[in-house]
Amino acid sequence: MKYVIVGNSAAAVGCITGIRKVDPESEITVISYEDKCYSKPMIADVLVDIPEEKLIYRDEGFFRENNVTQILGHKAISVNPKNKVVALDSNELIPYDKLLIATGAKPFVPPIKGSDKKGVFTFTELHSAKAFKNYLKERGAEEVVVIGSGFIGLEVAYFLREIGVKVKVVELLNRVLAKALDERGSQIVEQMLKEKGVEFLFNNTVEEILGENEVSSVKLKSGEVIRADAVVVAIGVRPNTELAQTAGVQVNRGITVDLHQQTSVPDIYAAGDCTECLDITDGQTKPLPLFPLAFEQGFVAGLNMAGKKLEYLGGLPLNSLKFLPTPVLNAGIVEAPDSSYETLVNDQFEKKGFYRKAILKEGRLVGFVAIGEIDRVGILTNLIRQKIDVSQVKERLVEPDFGLVDLPQWWREEKLKQDKTAYKDWRAV
Repeated sequence: MKYVIVGNSAAAVGCITGIRKVDPESEITVISYEDKCYSKPMIADVLVDIPEEKLIYRDEGFFRENNVTQILGHKAISVNPKNKVVALDSNELIPYDKLLIATGAKPFVPPIKGSDKKGVFTFTELHSAKAFKNYLKERGAEEVVVIGSGFIGLEVAYFLREIGVKVKVVELLNRVLAKALDERGSQIVEQMLKEKGVEFLFNNTVEEILGENEVSSVKLKSGEVIRADAVVVAIGVRPNTELAQTAGVQVNRGITVDLHQQTSVPDIYAAGDCTECLDITDGQTKPLPLFPLAFEQGFVAGLNMAGKKLEYLGGLPLNSLKFLPTPVLNAGIVEAPDSSYETLVNDQFEKKGFYRKAILKEGRLVGFVAIGEIDRVGILTNLIRQKIDVSQVKERLVEPDFGLVDLPQWWREEKLKQDKTAYKDWRAV
């Protein structure tokens, strides 16, 4: 059996782990245009001179111990499912029996006039983050404009302030993290960043990037022109489905897969940010570009590729801003969509430094926001996954000292031994 994996991040690592649980001998080949397996959620740390080895997700020892051949620095450009080969940009053809497409997501860059100028960067890959850092040093950049106030944009803004660079964040909506946090959570995060020195321009957007060959300023929709020695576009990401489409794989917003992570084409699987995933909190299938989910999906794909049937039951949106002086974490639904949902809030941020919010549907937890005291929020995540009725303890959910002692004894004994609720028939793993 020849296994081929295109991609070299969380989904690939999960797939290798899954395959080797079943098949310890067969050939595994990983193809990636990048030269190392690193943690993408940590790339903003390069701005503060973190040692690059701390970004490594799996080192060479992992691939060596799992007998994995790596083809790095080359891009897979097409897949021929009839002949079962992957074509590389080097003209080499790599044969496969089972293929995993784990091509991740790519940054969304809107058609902004002047976005092709030198000094415009995205921030979803290590090479782009390093190029941005080098550009700042070479140019002696003092002011940067960040377009977008999502997780990537805010982290970049925070670390730019750490190194003394002035930052203005331009956001089309009226608050930070508007699609991820509730309004109160957004206010708290915005205030922390303002205290760090980050400036915000809401209800606005960049219409044009000015300068001859290099960025010198940006023109906003409001007509205002502000100085910018560099621009970071951090509006969001889109599933990278280009390779999958060359194989004739069914694609919606992302690659569509079944419960075994198999695509519409036999022997081709997909996992991670390039796919669509079932969101267990609202029942919708959508892109969920999250590092932990990518590993889970890759793991399930690897098991199935190696012949062990296992179903992936879905994931939930889960994000954290641990770089802030006060940690912020959210999961699932954070704003009640209608009156059938119940909302519980404990806002003690000004007095005691914490904010907690829980969203319930029919007695079951479907989402929460936790700011400040987050040590035990993993229990809340388990409650969402396992869909346990928390009606009897719901008032305790928003207390920072909520813990296992608040939960029924049978649940503590059976359900929290190990959280494997992402998998069906997990005892077979």
